[in-house]
Formats: sequence, C-alpha cells, structure tokens
Amino acid sequence: MASVTRRTSGSRAQRREENARRLLGALSELLAEGTSFTELPVERLASRAGVSRSTFYVHFADKGALLREVTADIVEALLAAGRGWWGGDAPASREELRERAAVIVATYRPHAELMRAFTDTSSHDAEVHEAFRALTDRYVDELADHIERGQRAGTVHRDLPVRGTAEMLTCMAERGLDQMLRGADDEGAERTVEAFTAVVWNMLYARAHA
Repeated sequence: MASVTRRTSGSRAQRREENARRLLGALSELLAEGTSFTELPVERLASRAGVSRSTFYVHFADKGALLREVTADIVEALLAAGRGWWGGDAPASREELRERAAVIVATYRPHAELMRAFTDTSSHDAEVHEAFRALTDRYVDELADHIERGQRAGTVHRDLPVRGTAEMLTCMAERGLDQMLRGADDEGAERTVEAFTAVVWNMLYARAHA
C-alpha cells in the first residue's frame, strides 16, 4: 500500500510540474505579445497552456502564486550572476567589469517580460511584494558588503556612503535592465552592457584606479 501511495504522490507531483511548465510557457508567450499580467484572466492563461481553469486552481491559489513560483529560479540565477560582479574582489579593470556586466545582462534578457510582471505585481500583491522586497534586500546587503570590502582594500571610492550607494545601484540596475532589455535585440543588449559598465565603473572604481 505504501508503494501505491508513493507512486500516486509522484504522479501528482509530475502532473503539477508539467502543468506549471505549460503555464510558464503560455505566460511568457502572452507577455511577449503585449498582454498585461495584471489584466490577464486566469481562464485565458489556462486556455493558452492547454489546461482547465479548475486545474490551474488545483495547483495555484492565484496568478501571484504562479508568478512567485515561475520566477523563483530566475531570481536565483540573477542573484548568481550578480555575485559574479560583487561576490569577490573589485574588478581590476573596466574590461573585467564589462565581462561581469555582460553575464548579468545575458541572464536577465530572456526573462525581461516575466521580471517586469514580477515587479509590477509587487505593487498590489502582498506576497509578491514580500518576495520582491526579499530579493532587493539580498542584492543590497551583498552589494553593500562588496563596497565596504573594496573601500577597506582601496579598490572602491572611500567617500561613498555604503548602504545608500548599494540601494541606489540596485534600484538603477532593476529599472535600467527592465527598460532597456524588454524586446531588446543584440545591439540593444550591447548598449545595456556598455551603460551598466560605465555607470558602475565611474561610480565605484574609477577614482581608485586613477
């Protein structure tokens, strides 16, 4: 009997995973077509995914719950890309910073529409807001640590307010990536890398390398 229970449980988990994958694909398509996540009816989303409305609600309490789940891996990937910039020592050159910025842009670009939905929904969905705030706080905390370590080592401008600078850079990066990468072609992505590099280099590192 225990064996049957495990098989049943495994089957349900597989169905849920498959339905979540299909819903993610449908959501990505609809957002790319210009559909507003806020105005997107669950019925339309479920229909595009090829699942019933009732099946959607078996797995997810609402659209916000789906959004939190499907962006969770993206958030972790973005955090990992960010750590490629701030997780270690300050970049030794502008070109090294550019290489780190290119990884961040390449990670964000395929998910720009989903991240816009995540950000927009955080303004009126309490649980999405909590997830977005937690993500932002992690960025700020880790970037502030990078700035502080760099100031001690003499590789980051010593006169910058640590926490405020980390908060400002995080806000600028979030809005800048959103505005510049939604629907961007390769040339647009390259401009984003160059702008990111210029802003961060001049704000944090240039004076220390003068």
